[in-house]
Amino acid sequence: MAEFAQELRNLRELAGLTYRELAQRAHFSLGALSTAAQGKRVPSWEVTQAYVRGCGGDE
Repeated sequence: MAEFAQELRNLRELAGLTYRELAQRAHFSLGALSTAAQGKRVPSWEVTQAYVRGCGGDE
């Protein structure tokens, strides 16, 4: 789980986005996106997809 969360964080950093900017692009709350990248639990598919899509990643 920690590896997956790290990959999400890496993707956001590569995209050059703050969580606030990502939230605007992904149409999800900043909290939901931040929690997805913490690695404490598996995020829902919807949040994961929005996170990746918001960063311009390949779903």
